[in-house]
Amino acid sequence: MNPTFLPSTAQLQELFNREIAAAGGTVSDTYNDGRRLFLRAILPQVREVRSRDQVQGGVALRATDCQIQVHPYLFRQVCRNGAIMAQSLQTRLVQRLEETPFAAPAEYEVAEILAEVQEVVRACCDREVFAANAEQMRSAVDLDADLLLTMLPHLLQRAEILGTDVFPQILDRYLSGAEGQSAFGLMNAVTALARDTQDPELRWGLEELGGGVPALLKPRHRREGAAAVALRA
Repeated sequence: MNPTFLPSTAQLQELFNREIAAAGGTVSDTYNDGRRLFLRAILPQVREVRSRDQVQGGVALRATDCQIQVHPYLFRQVCRNGAIMAQSLQTRLVQRLEETPFAAPAEYEVAEILAEVQEVVRACCDREVFAANAEQMRSAVDLDADLLLTMLPHLLQRAEILGTDVFPQILDRYLSGAEGQSAFGLMNAVTALARDTQDPELRWGLEELGGGVPALLKPRHRREGAAAVALRA
């Protein structure tokens, strides 16, 4: 089976910038070393998740030699934290079918994938997508402090992937955070650590973990009584 050919990081960045500008947004973060690409964009949509605590919608894109990921993104204005909503139905993953080095890219395959990425970026810009994700974040404010017991196995598992020192840092920020010991506080602890992280891969992983906190909690934890799609060419 032939490998899927992925566009270059330059092609993806150009497409992303164009689509975000067309949606009235701004590309807020760019990392492109020619092999890896990390992009985050902020859109005009704003919603309050708590009193005087607003979030903006956005889009995040990550590309490597082997895959491209596109996710909705939320940006919390008050602390300038970002969360990647990887559980959203608008999430897409395009990946190579083999790990062998690239041959000369087939132009029609690259064009097809660029069209796919364009479609997904536009879907992530939809106001209804932002409203649904912002509501998910808002609902995390009302989830009980016992959530840490629910999240502990997942956090420990991800900590092994992201680095052995990640979980203690998350726990410290969570226990001392101004948001209290709620799902919202845990989400903010993770995304605050991401904001202060320089490594682009680790920052992406933390923002993805933070964005997944509300989706992993069950309604029974409220005080007051998302599936990724893998596309292969």
